[in-house]
Amino acid sequence: MTPLDIAVKARALFTRSHVAVVVIAVVAGVGAFSAPALARPAPASASASARPAAVSPHATSSGAVAGAPDGASAAGTASAVTPNGLAATPPLGWNDWYSFGCNVSASLIEQTAKAMVTSGMKAAGYQYVNIDDCWLDSQRAADGSLQADPAKFPGGIKPVADYVHSLGLKLGIYEDVGTETCAGYPGTYGHYQQDAKTLASWGIDFIKMDWCNVPFGDFPGLTEQQVAEKLYTEFGQALKATGRPIFYSICEWDPSLQPWTWAPKIANMWRSNNDYGDTWSQVLGNLDQEAPLSGYAGPGHWNDPDILQIGRSGLTTSEDQAQMSMWSMLSAPLLAGNDLRSMTPAIRDILTNRAVIAIDQDPLGAEATRLSQQGNADVWVKRLANGDRAIMLLNRGSTPLNVSTTAKAAGLPAAGAYSVRNLWTNAVTESAGGIAASVPPNSAVLLRVAPLRGSVAGVPPLTDVAVSVPAVYPGSTYQIAGAGQTITVPATFRNDGRTAVTGARLTLTAPSGWAVSGPEPSSPALGSGGELSGTWQVTVPAGTPAGTYTLTANASYGWTGGHAGSASGDGGLQVEVPPSGSPYLDTLSWLSATNGYGPVLIDKNYYGGPLTIHGVTYAHGFWTNSPADLTFYLGGNCTSFTTDLGLDDSDAGQGAVDYKIYADGTQVFDSGVVTNSTPTVHASVSVSGDQILEIVVAEGNGTPTYGNADIAAPQLTCAS
Repeated sequence: MTPLDIAVKARALFTRSHVAVVVIAVVAGVGAFSAPALARPAPASASASARPAAVSPHATSSGAVAGAPDGASAAGTASAVTPNGLAATPPLGWNDWYSFGCNVSASLIEQTAKAMVTSGMKAAGYQYVNIDDCWLDSQRAADGSLQADPAKFPGGIKPVADYVHSLGLKLGIYEDVGTETCAGYPGTYGHYQQDAKTLASWGIDFIKMDWCNVPFGDFPGLTEQQVAEKLYTEFGQALKATGRPIFYSICEWDPSLQPWTWAPKIANMWRSNNDYGDTWSQVLGNLDQEAPLSGYAGPGHWNDPDILQIGRSGLTTSEDQAQMSMWSMLSAPLLAGNDLRSMTPAIRDILTNRAVIAIDQDPLGAEATRLSQQGNADVWVKRLANGDRAIMLLNRGSTPLNVSTTAKAAGLPAAGAYSVRNLWTNAVTESAGGIAASVPPNSAVLLRVAPLRGSVAGVPPLTDVAVSVPAVYPGSTYQIAGAGQTITVPATFRNDGRTAVTGARLTLTAPSGWAVSGPEPSSPALGSGGELSGTWQVTVPAGTPAGTYTLTANASYGWTGGHAGSASGDGGLQVEVPPSGSPYLDTLSWLSATNGYGPVLIDKNYYGGPLTIHGVTYAHGFWTNSPADLTFYLGGNCTSFTTDLGLDDSDAGQGAVDYKIYADGTQVFDSGVVTNSTPTVHASVSVSGDQILEIVVAEGNGTPTYGNADIAAPQLTCAS
């Protein structure tokens, strides 16, 4: 990891208040895992001193990682079971970096270890308390050995290890295979055997080995990947020679070196992506990068999508819960990154949910695969050792979604009925085979599904309600309407259980003051797979403020034995005000904005200066770093859009980008590759009648480095 003050915040999602909307997207064209702009990775002949960020917000399970097959074809690639007899299941523990950076100390580690016990985390299976960078003194001891910073660790590391061990926990530590750590402290290069012995003598149980300041010039004729494999192998051999069982974690953070193809025979886990942050888009980005890698992980050797962001400030509670579901489905290391000493009961309950942890720790060690992805709806499936399936229904978007699959699609054998347990609510229902749920925004439903052993009597049927708010244009993931507009909203109640339901009734409600008209459907009985549907006209009142509003369909019914049941489903509708006159986009509010490096900046470049292309300064516009994504709403009220495009003068490097503009999903402009020497590109496109404008800035040369893309003087012409 890089020092905290220069930590990369790749793919951060930024949302401003809603007033009007257009879409400007800056996406990756090629090289989705290349180094980002401003990270300035050194050439192979020099040393790698900075960690670049993983990037593409559009990485998917089909080809997101260069050279990596999908889960099925990758199976068996990693033949080693365990290099050192450790890690039969992924490690559970804690790491200080994301919450504390270089502010690490003996007292912090000891207090955290105590909190791991008192919070119930130890009882739930957590055992590693891991120190990251900055624990070292700036110089080695006179005999060349490593030593701790005396101000941070007055007694050294061994007393801390002894205290952690006294609590029944294990201590982890950080080092680097290069000449210095990422924060500039002594690395292990040239001292592998000596440092491994030192760490073992202190009682270290876990070692995270980073990938900074590597002297590639010492290895003429070798590729960076070959150097990585060589150095990590040598350090692993040094660890083995100590005779102490030490969990070996490779933090080679450059996915282009594909550690999953060579690390399984060397280490217990390896980083499969770069550092990331506590935003929903970044969590999804790391999830996406794992999609093709399931076949490389298994008992003794695990993909590492990085430390959990749960309990830090950037995620909501539902997003925290969703990340716990995602990482458990991935059979990922569960290394908490929050402050355990002050976490809320809600965060504690998420981190210690034993039913969810059991999915992560399942002895089969199979990593989940993505069964389907339709818009913002993902379905992931994981095989479990006893034949059950864990199924995650994921809503990636900002409005509620109905997400569904079947027991057959999940690979379960034919059965009369299936037991469906929600691992967050602990509710158990029975299904004839259909599996569906209304999933809130930025959330996941995690289920454990198995053939039902015994009768369905007394088990409530699985039911669900889907609300279909119309898209702003066909194929769009946005559901938007203007104040005063009337939309048609269908909803459907479905009985997925084997047991019939009786007296079913379906209603639709909207926010107070909204008009809802339409008959309320009912049915005396619905058998297995039966549906009850209705359609309503919903009118948004004039003067409704911009924002996101919820439409809810409610179903009531009975089931065997005189039991009463109910189900509900939500649909989200964004209300927006279309732009008028001739506004610059920087004066409007975007629906969303993502960027390849840090935030999208308004009216200034990365260094705080004005937007400048070939000496021309612009008062209006955006600075982005490919790949990035901005979205704005037009509402059919505009006729044209113009902008000047080019790399910002502040970094006259070797960057290259490719601007593309879309209107309602149709490409209307492509700049081709733009470099610092390319004359300023002027784009002028028609957007008559269009709802959404999108500008895509792809990597023009396979890397985001120096991809400092300005979108200058971006102006609309709209009706008054």
